[in-house]
Amino acid sequence: MSKNLQEKISIIIKKFETRKFQDVINDSLVILKKNDNDFLWNLTGLSFQNIHQIEKSINCFENALGLNPKNFSASNNLGLSYKKLRNYSKAEEYLQISIELNPKYVNALVNLGNLKNETYFFDNAISFYNKALILNKNLPLIHLNISSVYQSLNKINEAKEHLNKAILIDETFTIADQKLTTLEKYDEKNPHTKMMVYKLEKLKLNENQKVYLHFGLYKAYKDLKEYKKSFHHLKSGNQLQRKLLKYDIDQHKSLSKKIKSIFSQINLREIQQSNGGENNIFILGMPRSGTTLVEKIISSHSNVSTISESNFIPEKVNKYLNKDSEGLKNFLKSNFEDKYNAFIKSFNIKDKIIIDKTLTNFWHIGFIKIFFPNAKVIHVSRNPKDNCLSIFENLFDYPEGWNSDQKELAEYYLIYKDLMDFWNKLFENSILNIKYEDIILDTETKIKEIIKFCNLEWESACLEFHNNNNPIKTVSFNQANKPIYKTSVNKYELYENKLKILFSKLT
Repeated sequence: MSKNLQEKISIIIKKFETRKFQDVINDSLVILKKNDNDFLWNLTGLSFQNIHQIEKSINCFENALGLNPKNFSASNNLGLSYKKLRNYSKAEEYLQISIELNPKYVNALVNLGNLKNETYFFDNAISFYNKALILNKNLPLIHLNISSVYQSLNKINEAKEHLNKAILIDETFTIADQKLTTLEKYDEKNPHTKMMVYKLEKLKLNENQKVYLHFGLYKAYKDLKEYKKSFHHLKSGNQLQRKLLKYDIDQHKSLSKKIKSIFSQINLREIQQSNGGENNIFILGMPRSGTTLVEKIISSHSNVSTISESNFIPEKVNKYLNKDSEGLKNFLKSNFEDKYNAFIKSFNIKDKIIIDKTLTNFWHIGFIKIFFPNAKVIHVSRNPKDNCLSIFENLFDYPEGWNSDQKELAEYYLIYKDLMDFWNKLFENSILNIKYEDIILDTETKIKEIIKFCNLEWESACLEFHNNNNPIKTVSFNQANKPIYKTSVNKYELYENKLKILFSKLT
């Protein structure tokens, strides 16, 4: 490699380190036209990954491996790209190759652990994480990931143990602090509250790290019934998070308008698949509306398993919503059900009837009705004020922006409600609409209604859903693992004066 080329690559590396990904792509592709280089192809692929152009990243990583089949980093990154496309078999193939090429490559071990965690092979996930820990015991992220597995399995003590280990390794790894608060009930004797205050006031933290502490302190002070302090941190955490996120509510308004326009013009009888979906149950709605509770109830049945929030349908459908009418028409005629079923087979589940609790499927009920005409669609709703309060007070793993601002949260909720009204009118009585409060007030009647709608034979285990050991991967795990309780109904009344902007738009 010439000195001139080395200098150019060094400049590109610096641009990558400062997250100037489009510049990296532009500069690299100029060089690669004349000088094939596996390192540069790999770096370009990583840049495409970071700007969410996954198919292009795959081409780059394949080029890198074509030049150097022993490039374990490129193989690992190729596996990650396939994982992002929900092609889990290909993802595992290349992650395994990366480990074979370099058995001490921690990144590949962690990524393979993440894949196994995502597909419910929890023992395998912990095994890969532990192998990574042997090689590097000072990575707090590994402990965080192990904790998430134990949390899914409702092994709370083990989950807390690994979060505490992460905190000890790196006091600035504040996501572990926030996750720990979701597992603890705080009193005056718990030193963690003061520790979080110290970190927030004394440590040099970036804004993202501060968000975690604000949400953590909100939970701790709420447990301590110091509501003024609690709300201060809730407000501060949401304001800071909103600042960090790019979001425009008009995009969702436009999406709703486009979807309603498409399905107002479609002749469903002409394009609806003649069969399929008889083994599928889709539970959808807003976050924190009671969907996890309904999932827990149905998955307590001996013939039912869940893949929880797979996001497969939204990720695939959204690509076609931006295509021209001909491209969309071809998509509607495709064998989408086969692709979906192939995706499900990647999971460690055995039962024939599968729950998909991807909340944002409420956007795509029309597509579900086309591709899975015999599927059961269950929409769960909740008092809008309680629902939006619960969204506002929780820190989600993948926030979008609308959930951190009172005005945008209310507007998003109204978009969702309008779209659900549209679907219910379009599909008449084929969607089961369940209110969270009705389950609380008349539990047995509503649970029997849900089970009957799913064409399942009655099993008393569905009433004892809190004894169900099926994993839960959402922020609602604490609530869903308990018997029915009423304390979350009309909870918004405690915050009536503090969330006026939000609540005024919901009335």
